[in-house]
Amino acid sequence: MVSLQPCETVIFDLDGTLADTAGDMALAIKRTLADFGLPPHRQDVVRGMVGNGLKKLVERAFARHGVTLDAAAHEKAFARLLEHYSADPCEYSKLYPGTRATLEALNAAGIECAVLTNKHEPIARDVLQGLGIAGLFKAVHGERSGFPRKPDPASALGLIEALGATPETTLLVGDSETDLKTARAAELRAILVTYGYSKVPVATLGADAVINHLHELVPGLALAAEAD
Repeated sequence: MVSLQPCETVIFDLDGTLADTAGDMALAIKRTLADFGLPPHRQDVVRGMVGNGLKKLVERAFARHGVTLDAAAHEKAFARLLEHYSADPCEYSKLYPGTRATLEALNAAGIECAVLTNKHEPIARDVLQGLGIAGLFKAVHGERSGFPRKPDPASALGLIEALGATPETTLLVGDSETDLKTARAAELRAILVTYGYSKVPVATLGADAVINHLHELVPGLALAAEAD
């Protein structure tokens, strides 16, 4: 078990941490590529492209076909991706086992939960709503005007300020080196999950702790793997 004490706030990454969202991103990328006369990528290939936001996903998806987009073409493709993703943000996405029960336990313990993601914020909110867990978060910050993306610490610090919390009593939970770099830059404790989208084994990254299941965040709480 991982001790959260003292801990008043937990900030979660979304993709690869709370939910497996690769299926819907693959669908949106498939439709975007089709708009440009290109074939789709397999879902496992798209899963490997996830990270650093949807603009980077567009770049990687086209590059996989040997296509380098100029600025204008990239913006056009990104706009198409947002249109397709917004239309079906949560058709295939699913919570990882124990996510809802863990969030409910943290809420019951008086620990505020928030989401910090590089996903376009309106889509992130739609995904959380579609998964049925939106009400369990005090705040949600995604890619938005005025805040740089992770790993820039301003994203995390802006969220902490909005919550009225402090870095000293805030924990960041994610699945990637980007999440760890964000936590380190913002002087937060960092826990990484082993089941997400990381390109490298998270145990090698030097997080404060590595967990195999979200229920390990809650001291003394035993959740079955089938909780969700």
